[in-house]
Amino acid sequence: MSERMSTGNEQLDSLLDGGFLRNSMILLAGKPGAGKTILSSRFIYQGALEDEPGVYACFAETRKRLIQDMKKFGIDFEPMIRRRMIEVLDLSIGSETEVQSALNQIFEAITTLRAKRLVVDSVAAMAMGLETEFEKRHLIRLLYRLILKTGCTTIAITDIPWNSVKIGESIEEFVADGIMLMQHNYEEASTLKRRLRITKMRGTNHSRKTHKYTISARGLKFEM
Repeated sequence: MSERMSTGNEQLDSLLDGGFLRNSMILLAGKPGAGKTILSSRFIYQGALEDEPGVYACFAETRKRLIQDMKKFGIDFEPMIRRRMIEVLDLSIGSETEVQSALNQIFEAITTLRAKRLVVDSVAAMAMGLETEFEKRHLIRLLYRLILKTGCTTIAITDIPWNSVKIGESIEEFVADGIMLMQHNYEEASTLKRRLRITKMRGTNHSRKTHKYTISARGLKFEM
């Protein structure tokens, strides 16, 4: 078995020296609309194609909406769900007790499928029901412990508010094995420009450049 796991995007794999290291936790950060969900869904779908089951834990939107939206990009979860290669969890957090319940559901789904891949979408939505910084930090530690226990290669999505430059809830930046930043903004003549930066990736000879990318019906296309 290769020590690396394909992201489902050949261009991104080449920027990552062949893909993500197995059993690593990748923080995928960006403002809303950057394409984080498309990239993460492709990662889970690719795993199913390679006989590596995956779990997609939705905190930011509903299961039904995710499945519908991803079909537009050629990612059809439904047949894979029927084959027990993918599970999409509909989770929402309103209190600290619900955090543990959500983590239990994720662990149960990973165990049932013998999953190798996990996406948490998103850390910010997961922590939304928690009031104190202590509770949020505790949540990140619990999530990290779960990832270590299951051995899943994990993408943890974090949303950067439009008025913020901070990546996440502060602690996940330090526990993550890798950090990828997806940026997009309007430039001259109101043209939307998208850029990817790989700011950290342990054990990987990754690209140090900033790479432009586009989103189309075929998914994400990165400039090398």
